[in-house]
Amino acid sequence: MGKPTDKPFVSRASSVTEALAALGRLPSVLTTAIQQWGHVEIVVQKHEPRRSIDQNRLQRLWCKEAAEQGDCDSEWYRGYCKYHFGLKVLCRDSEAYRNACKQVLGSLSYEQCIALMMEPHDYPVTRAMTKKQKTEYLDLCWQHFTGQGFRLTDPNLKGFSPTDYREVA
Repeated sequence: MGKPTDKPFVSRASSVTEALAALGRLPSVLTTAIQQWGHVEIVVQKHEPRRSIDQNRLQRLWCKEAAEQGDCDSEWYRGYCKYHFGLKVLCRDSEAYRNACKQVLGSLSYEQCIALMMEPHDYPVTRAMTKKQKTEYLDLCWQHFTGQGFRLTDPNLKGFSPTDYREVA
């Protein structure tokens, strides 16, 4: 047994076979958990897939494209999107996250909030999202930027950049 930790033990399964294999490991996991914490809670819930690497790449690409067309750098656009769209999604879906945001961001100015979203601070927003939440977030970013006249790589075009195609009116 290693150092005591507060991190939960997690096992995921998408088939009965995988679930039974996880169940076989449960006695040793429970022994370790009870030795570390005393009391434990066993929860079985639907697994929500985390955001994908492709979603992260697309977010970064869009911020870069916005910087090439706008008057701010890509990191500022990233912070702007996290603040305006990411917090909206996560705070709607999680009371705990909403309360934490109020506590951390509540007394800060708008400029300070945007700065906190950016490097080097990089307030955690999108890394806490599920794949579904990140899809909604990206949709909000797309609507915002394209509504402002920015041309962004269309994810449905599978790799074509805005300079490689013409939109049909």
